[in-house]
Amino acid sequence: MSDPVPGRIREKLAEPGHLRFSRIAAMIQRIQPDVLLLCEFDHPGEGGDDGSLDDFCRYYLAEPQHGQVAIDYPYRYCPPSNTGLPSPVDLDGDGKLTLPQDAQGFGFHHGHFGFVVLSRYPLIESNIRSWQQFLWQEMPEHLMPEDYYSPEAAQAIRLSSKNHVLIPVQVGPQRFNLLCAHPTPPVFDGPERRNARRNHDELRLLTDIIGNEAYLIDDQGRAGGILPDEAFVLMGDLNADMHDGEGMVLALRHLLYHHRIHRVVSEGKLTPKSLGGRFFRPWKLRRGRSAEWTHLGGLRLDYVLPSSDFDIMNSGVFWPDKKDPLRRLVAGEDGRERAEISSDHRLVWVDVRLPAQPSGL
Repeated sequence: MSDPVPGRIREKLAEPGHLRFSRIAAMIQRIQPDVLLLCEFDHPGEGGDDGSLDDFCRYYLAEPQHGQVAIDYPYRYCPPSNTGLPSPVDLDGDGKLTLPQDAQGFGFHHGHFGFVVLSRYPLIESNIRSWQQFLWQEMPEHLMPEDYYSPEAAQAIRLSSKNHVLIPVQVGPQRFNLLCAHPTPPVFDGPERRNARRNHDELRLLTDIIGNEAYLIDDQGRAGGILPDEAFVLMGDLNADMHDGEGMVLALRHLLYHHRIHRVVSEGKLTPKSLGGRFFRPWKLRRGRSAEWTHLGGLRLDYVLPSSDFDIMNSGVFWPDKKDPLRRLVAGEDGRERAEISSDHRLVWVDVRLPAQPSGL
């Protein structure tokens, strides 16, 4: 739900009937998630809804799509984004300030490729923490490429390509944290590998937030990250795969095997899987487990990672088998799966049971 022209997604969502949007809504209605992260959803870059998210909820999610049951999300959050936010200095060294090359995060307009959160449970916005403004060079032992950015650019560029956001969710008497991010893809760069290095450090930022590292200072001026007694669920398109792709996998490995991440989901028996992914043939030979793919490139890029505090009940990837009637939501009449049918990513879900004791928020 992103477009290089600002406002175009807003125009498309202003009325019902858009076939691709209705397919996306039908997938959501089929899974019925209580808390949902949508990546690449254009909205005002400074945060807030310009009406796009409200219209998607009103015209698509609140109305049955393709035989599915409507769903309502009374709680919604559109965080500020670095995408399309002009940098005060020239980042790519061409002597001009232009988008998207000189944006804090790749985007043709502020809020391009943003993400949004929808929830059936209250989001405690007064306690939200973010690391949108955290500078890349402020990370100890960062991997920013040497001699690529000018000294002025190195002092200005932020680490998070969109935002790293920590959102408390209230479920009855209990709370847990929702940790959301969408790191830059580790491609579309040169021999300096600036995007691969940034992806690595964005993943490391997630790990350090989970690990409550002392060097962290959020946009609200608070030090550290998630406290050891706070339950959380990490969700996002991390643009990283343990087995394939162009990413630097060490940061992803450290994240998936962090002692606070529930191992049964990260790399265990209940790692989200699908039937349809097993029969998909990407354009390039892959080594990873096809049942765990979440992207048409034959990659596992999208993750729902609960903390070890939770009991894990079930999980999956919405990727229907060839004989499943719902396959029409991801494939054309010719049977081919293409991004323009609905998305190049697949919805990942995990059913959890909250910890028995309220977390210490």
